[in-house]
Amino acid sequence: MKKIILVTTLLTTVLLCQAQNQQIILQLEEGVEIAQLNASKTNAFMLPIVVVKQLSKNLNIWLVDVPNSTTNKKQALVKLKSHPKIKVAQFNEAVSFRNPQNTPNDALYQAQWQYNNKGEFNGITDADMDAPKAWDITTGGLTTNNDEIVVAIIDGGISLNHPDLIDNIWTNPNEIPDNNIDDDFNGYIDDVYGWNFNDSIADVGNGDYGHWHGTPVAGIIGAKGNNAIGVCGVNWKVKIMNIVANQTVADVIAAYDYVLTMRKRYNQSNGMQGAFVVATNASLGINGGKPADHPLWCAMYNALGEAGVLSVGATANAMFDVDVRGDLPTTCTSNFLISVTNTNRRDELEGAAFGKTHIDLSAPGSETFTISNYGDYGIFGGTSAAAPHVAGTIALLYATPTAAFMNAVWQDPAASALLVKEFIIRGTDPVFDLNNKTVSGGRLNIYKSLCNLENYFDSYLCSENLNTTIRLLQVVSNPSTDVVQITMEQQGNSTLKARLFNAAGQLVQQQFLKNIDSEVHQLTFPVAHLHSGMYFLMVHSNNEVLSEKILVE
Repeated sequence: MKKIILVTTLLTTVLLCQAQNQQIILQLEEGVEIAQLNASKTNAFMLPIVVVKQLSKNLNIWLVDVPNSTTNKKQALVKLKSHPKIKVAQFNEAVSFRNPQNTPNDALYQAQWQYNNKGEFNGITDADMDAPKAWDITTGGLTTNNDEIVVAIIDGGISLNHPDLIDNIWTNPNEIPDNNIDDDFNGYIDDVYGWNFNDSIADVGNGDYGHWHGTPVAGIIGAKGNNAIGVCGVNWKVKIMNIVANQTVADVIAAYDYVLTMRKRYNQSNGMQGAFVVATNASLGINGGKPADHPLWCAMYNALGEAGVLSVGATANAMFDVDVRGDLPTTCTSNFLISVTNTNRRDELEGAAFGKTHIDLSAPGSETFTISNYGDYGIFGGTSAAAPHVAGTIALLYATPTAAFMNAVWQDPAASALLVKEFIIRGTDPVFDLNNKTVSGGRLNIYKSLCNLENYFDSYLCSENLNTTIRLLQVVSNPSTDVVQITMEQQGNSTLKARLFNAAGQLVQQQFLKNIDSEVHQLTFPVAHLHSGMYFLMVHSNNEVLSEKILVE
């Protein structure tokens, strides 16, 4: 009965942009070395490959070239997929920033409307995210265990010396600058601020000049607050890891692997090495991209999530349904990915993609005001601006003054990351323009997201009742029959959906109760067939979600 309770062998180094070659990304079977591929003669495999670099040590992913003279691109991919030592093969492809089609650059607003608690504009009084009320509880920086909270920005680079950012730049405490030595033995020499995966070098910025796209993204997440100058980010205090990777899918995979390595080292060393990265932000992608064409990109999100990292992706700045047309990365199916679209100060979906299945929520993006290069400030918009508001909110939630939450994080980082995602999604403000266009139907509300976390851990730090209409009354295990029985109370009429996830964020069971009345309801989940471990129950009613951990032994 169940009790419920590198050695790297480079064959040839080539330039990334050699036109005569075609690049393919490979994931090898566990324990297989890249040198074995050209040595293999099985399956009549006679296709020579040229190794460019390893993209992920954690997942054994490599970037290779196949000379055009050997075979055409599609035939090369088919041959590589058939190789017994190759787990996954996919093409490399260019990525682009999620920029709005018309970015205003001729006017500077002197206030950040997205944070303003009044948020009034042409009669609209609630298009903001209630940030000031959240800042009454925490302004970010450290966990209750004094972990330095880090957000990894995968972009074009940031201005390291911007006066509103310089104090919040992450530095690797175990790396000595400019000594040409890998002091912390993580495989990267002099990675003091992060890494440049476009050029495979440590240089990720040169003082005052960063990148026109990466710098404002960083400002939204963590421009220093309460310093009497400029603006503030979602977090007044946070550490920003600068990861340059904005050219190809291969760059992005390698960037995520760096983040994964640093968070795993932090987990395994009890905080003595690596970095406590809680979120990544990628305001870039491929319009109309299909996860089936880039499974290794999508696979990185589950790997990161299992280590405790949530990833945020900006959807396309074009009005189309990603559920129909596709988009990368926002149609990747990992539960550890939060996909974000853009709304304006009138709470309208503006110039951005949507999808009832794949886009989780919106956040303010259009005409938001933040930092820019050369110590300056300006307007930055679109989904590229919306996504970092969500990434910043993830970091802010980890700074909650609730010790019980951090105890849960250290016991199970993956489960805690899923909880944070749920707190954010069910904390959204309903937006008419998003009805049936996103999972939540709403726009990010920082304060409500934080309150959901506090109320879950019974901290009572929030000043107002969030008016929940469902609550879990009891979760009972029955070892004799190998079931978990859930008792819920519903206020009002709605449809209840109960989903059970494993620790990797994969859906294992779900049940529905349609058109139910206000009363107590019971659901029973059989668990005899499940592997031992931690599972997570998510109960949905309209836009609300309740969460509960279940241990199966």
